[in-house]
Amino acid sequence: MTQPQLDVRPFQAIPRWLVRQLRPQIEAAVEELQQELSAGGAPADDGEVSRARERIVLGMRHFCDLIDDPRGGWERLMPFYLGIGREMVEEYRELGEMHQVLRRSAQALWRALTGKADELDLDQTTLHAVADAQFAYMDAVSAAITAGYENVAQSSAEALQRRRTRLLSLLLAEPDADTEAVAAASKEARWPLPKTVAVAVVHPREDTSLKSPLLLPSGLLVDLARAEPTLLIPDPDGPGRTRLLEPLLRDWVVAIGPTVAASRALESLRWAQDALVLTRRGIIPDRDLIRAADHVPTLVIFRAEGLIDNAAAARLAPLEALPEGQRERLTETLLALLEHNFNATEASARLHVHPQTVRYRLRHLEELFGDDLQDPHRCLEIEMILHAKFAGARATGTRPGARPGSGPLRPLALRG
Repeated sequence: MTQPQLDVRPFQAIPRWLVRQLRPQIEAAVEELQQELSAGGAPADDGEVSRARERIVLGMRHFCDLIDDPRGGWERLMPFYLGIGREMVEEYRELGEMHQVLRRSAQALWRALTGKADELDLDQTTLHAVADAQFAYMDAVSAAITAGYENVAQSSAEALQRRRTRLLSLLLAEPDADTEAVAAASKEARWPLPKTVAVAVVHPREDTSLKSPLLLPSGLLVDLARAEPTLLIPDPDGPGRTRLLEPLLRDWVVAIGPTVAASRALESLRWAQDALVLTRRGIIPDRDLIRAADHVPTLVIFRAEGLIDNAAAARLAPLEALPEGQRERLTETLLALLEHNFNATEASARLHVHPQTVRYRLRHLEELFGDDLQDPHRCLEIEMILHAKFAGARATGTRPGARPGSGPLRPLALRG
């Protein structure tokens, strides 16, 4: 790491006698600082106020030390300010706080000087030299604090990410992790457990080269080492929460599971994984953020895809002996009628044919299926089978009226 340097030239332009004249003014400025720092209701013995006051006074004294010996003084002071930077990381404080302290220190010193300018016999040249030296001092101190902060922050950030990845693993563990272990991991990761979460999985789009890394919004738990990079979103139903993932859509297919309690995060992950599988098969469109909750019927049907595939041969057997063209027309008409409660007018609008044509096909279907079309439970079963068959046909580019048992249905193997 390059050591921050102090520009000593402005200090060399300040008369050495000024330090002896200036130091007595510091204590007078301290009383004024006490009043300012305690303003706004903070008690004089408050820990934060006391520490800020001490550092402001230290800044004034350090400046005086540098006027006396700019080169040697900075070599002694630099480790102190590097340490402050490291300390701020450990205490989770922002660099802006120290910048405020430096500014207040410079203001207090300047007031002490200008208030006694006549008494100290300070001319404009000396005041300008002091001002230049103050800027050089603040630049060097800021650089030292920032260097100490960033040096520790980088390693701390890596350790924090490891702890958060471990927390995510515990939340998605099977069987469920011990609640005390999860609470301890949450504390170590500095990631308070929210009431609700949703889990998302992503997969690179086939038409992208992925030249840029996966840039993720802050506040999420992330594990990029999984087969499908996994993200856990806290309080996903809050304003704009899931929109945080929209910038990923250009290069990634993103599927997000339903909102669940934090203790049920694994359930949300499974639904997200199922949705991603169906998206990659072409059954669910992948243009926008894929919300599993928007595709419940499709997900439920395809979770039982093997069973439905077997049932299709029996339930759609009456169509098997028909010529291919007629079988396709009647299959499509049957689904439209089931979806519209056997209303021929509504089904005809869906199929873009005359209502009388639908009524004619319905009579033919009643001859083929008999009492099955009068049984609500059997109709629901047939409708589910046809939904799966049409979805599978769209995904594979085959015709939905293929012979039962030879259609596009195959075991889904959602998490296999």
